[in-house]
Amino acid sequence: MRAEVVDPGLQIKTIEDELCGVIGKALGKQCDKIFLAIRDMNNEYSQYTEHIERNELNKALEYANRHNEARKRAIKARWELLVHRQAVGFTVDNHRIVHDTYPIAAALPDTMDAIQGISCLNNSNNGATDTETIQKDLTKEKFPDQLDWWRTRGRWK
Repeated sequence: MRAEVVDPGLQIKTIEDELCGVIGKALGKQCDKIFLAIRDMNNEYSQYTEHIERNELNKALEYANRHNEARKRAIKARWELLVHRQAVGFTVDNHRIVHDTYPIAAALPDTMDAIQGISCLNNSNNGATDTETIQKDLTKEKFPDQLDWWRTRGRWK
């Protein structure tokens, strides 16, 4: 009598809908983790550049370390998003899409010698800080990810 009242196909569809909702929510939370870490990176970077301009090198070093810690959190959260997306079934171009959507800046110099070198560079420009040039120099070196071969020569081409 119970089989007449409850349609098994309807129950399966309900469970599938709930799973899709849970998966979407998990992906959304993972994206939020990345955005929070990137926001922290940007805040620490702006503090870092202010202290470089004021020639407060110890404070600049502190903010550089904070920036690099936030960067590590962002990289880990981005990796977790890649794993979640892979588990859900986003396999084609997963890495490229995630890396293009959530770019993460390079690490800041975390030694006093490197920061003093940046400070000397700024002083030689008569105090005119070109922080964009510094950030470009830090992000200049870009290595391909692990799926580069597949994108250029592999099965998805």
